[in-house]
Amino acid sequence: MELDYKAIGKRIKIQRIQREMTQEKLAELTGLSNPHISNVETGSTQVSLKSLIAIANALEITPDVLLCSLFCEKTSFV
Repeated sequence: MELDYKAIGKRIKIQRIQREMTQEKLAELTGLSNPHISNVETGSTQVSLKSLIAIANALEITPDVLLCSLFCEKTSFV
């Protein structure tokens, strides 16, 4: 299974905008650079697990919100 970094970036951007947060503020909260946040949101770079967790924490969500598509949310893994 391969990660779709463009989709993850899009979910990050959506969550950030819903919170009326700038890329600059997200960068400040995560300790990442503003250009890196931009590259993550556009899928230009592969976000590391450490950075993904930092972003999720800054957005006050769990990492699965950023990793899973609507399909994941509707699928039971029991």
